[in-house]
Amino acid sequence: MSVIFLLRSEDQVRSGAKWCREFADELDADIVPVVLGTDLLVLEKHAQSVLSELLGQGNKGAIDVQTVAPTVEDVLNFSRDHGCRLLVIPYTLDLQSLQQKLFEASPFPVVWLNSSGDPPLDESHLMGGFRPDESETNRISSKLLGMRPGKWAIGQLPPSELDFDKSVELLRKEFDDQALHPDSLILVTIESTEKDNVAYAVSRKLLNQEFGTSVILVRKGQAVVPGMFAALRHWMDSVAPSLTREQRIALQEDLESGSIPSIEFLGLISASSMLAAFGLLQNSAAVIIGAMLIAPLMTPIMGAGLAITLGNRPLFRNAISAIGLGLAGAFFASMLFGGLVRVFQSPDLSPEQATEMWARCDPSPIDFCVGLIGGMAAAYARTRSHLSSALAGAAIAAALVPPLSTAGLQVVCGYWQPTEAGTPIIGPLLIVSINVLTIMVGTSLVLWLRGIRSKNVSLRKQDRWAIRMAVIAVGAILLVLVGMVEAGI
Repeated sequence: MSVIFLLRSEDQVRSGAKWCREFADELDADIVPVVLGTDLLVLEKHAQSVLSELLGQGNKGAIDVQTVAPTVEDVLNFSRDHGCRLLVIPYTLDLQSLQQKLFEASPFPVVWLNSSGDPPLDESHLMGGFRPDESETNRISSKLLGMRPGKWAIGQLPPSELDFDKSVELLRKEFDDQALHPDSLILVTIESTEKDNVAYAVSRKLLNQEFGTSVILVRKGQAVVPGMFAALRHWMDSVAPSLTREQRIALQEDLESGSIPSIEFLGLISASSMLAAFGLLQNSAAVIIGAMLIAPLMTPIMGAGLAITLGNRPLFRNAISAIGLGLAGAFFASMLFGGLVRVFQSPDLSPEQATEMWARCDPSPIDFCVGLIGGMAAAYARTRSHLSSALAGAAIAAALVPPLSTAGLQVVCGYWQPTEAGTPIIGPLLIVSINVLTIMVGTSLVLWLRGIRSKNVSLRKQDRWAIRMAVIAVGAILLVLVGMVEAGI
């Protein structure tokens, strides 16, 4: 594990070195100095010389100054590859915008530091920022500095009804009024980096003015789940590079156009359902497979997954409309086909004869895997030009069309009562519902990992809607799964 120490000027080398040594000692980590810029050879050599003198004896490994391009993505990738335990960003006015983006986007614990002296010697020289955050500030300061704040700058935040700009100015004035020792430190923990967060707005202003004392802003980084997703995304990028901007746009346009309900879509899904119904009546797996190849359900379900990934409500409404139209069309088409068959003969749909049909009437937890894996495979194939998405699309259709055709045939033939082979109508429809949700979730996850996601650091309204939809879908899946396990299915 390491403390990543970002450098941009010679002044930061000496002023930040003692702070990084303090952090590294408390965290039991190595210090990895990194120059922001690949063409700053003089700064790189200066940092190598000075830091070897200041840190060489105490650092576990030899001091080796690295370089990285001054972009958020490059810095975070470098930090991830070097086992970052803490990212230290010395404040620089000319790089304030980049540093703010890094501070907000970092999945690792991050310190944004404006140093005017050495680290505090004791608790009397350490001041916490906001008393309402006392518990978190105490925890972080103990972890980074081995001590807790001896006093607090702000006792309470302004009332929420107060104008935002007035709240910022009020809090900043309270900081200005503090009698601060030159070797003191103001440590502020940042829970939220939303634009409307008063504490964060004030804290950024603290960095940009001379108090005659040091100021630190600290974020604890991502929680466990977002961190796992970040690691998974990084692994995915190493397996298959993220889509380019042109590829993302082309895929999005393709899925948007394919998610609009149309007569052609309804005709194809109806034909697929009738063909599947024929295969079910004949117990012919080959005919059922053939029906899968013409079912166009993959695109609108992927469109719904893309809508969740991007927080695109209009696309989600179109996709859900197309999915609903397709499922209803397939159901009624199978009923129509079953009715026509009954005009000429009386088919035997008993469990002993129609084994292919009744196999779709007994849902189990294993059925969840069909939709999830099929959706993930289809999404991945759709984002890789050299892979065929047709087969994955057939797998998606296999999870949906035969159960729908089964339900339609059972309705028209009057099979309503449960048997030992399964529950007619309700069983197949339950399989369809769960598979739609699992395909949607699997698709959304893979598209997100492949780089199709919002680039905004803070959560927009669309992002919050997307998170709610994802939670609802996953919650519904888990609820049904738990119900099936409790029922002993």
